[in-house]
Amino acid sequence: MDVLDETVLLKDLALGNSEAFNEVYRHYHGEISRYIFKFVKSTEHTEDLCQEIFLKVWEKRETLPNLQSFRAYLYTVSKNRVLDFLRHAAIERTAREEIIRASLAHATHVEEALQNEEYQHYLQKILHQLSPRDQEVFRLCREMEHSYDEAAEVLGISRNAIKKHMVKAVKFIKYSAHKSLGLSFNSLVICLLKYF
Repeated sequence: MDVLDETVLLKDLALGNSEAFNEVYRHYHGEISRYIFKFVKSTEHTEDLCQEIFLKVWEKRETLPNLQSFRAYLYTVSKNRVLDFLRHAAIERTAREEIIRASLAHATHVEEALQNEEYQHYLQKILHQLSPRDQEVFRLCREMEHSYDEAAEVLGISRNAIKKHMVKAVKFIKYSAHKSLGLSFNSLVICLLKYF
């Protein structure tokens, strides 16, 4: 299309002539599509952006005859729209990644909380299987964080007796946890630390 034809078309387009618009669209659509595709690498997004760009041309049609170069104007509009699109896509991607990260962290936290609760219930069940004295010693030393000497004083028994009750209780808990839950001794210690 030569400059004279384009000038006439833009004047007709400024007056709302849809045939003039169709002609401009047919002439520039392929060129603008190729330009946009270089940046967005998506046929679907390229076509959407082209539609938006030519819609803007139609909306601003009254100003077109005053332009020095319609091609330069079209490329400027295209460049600005592509930059807006890429900025928005980057923000969306960042937001999406942040949502996924937060969801995974929340899911992990919920799973850990449920697992800890399950371990606590299980530990309570095991503790109820101990003799009353073993339970008492275990609770004093673990829950109330008394030393063996302090527990011995509270219960009126020797430090050595406290130690024997604790060894017996821990062995039973360790055996039960390994048998029922498949927990190793180290995992059991971590669970007990979380609980107490």
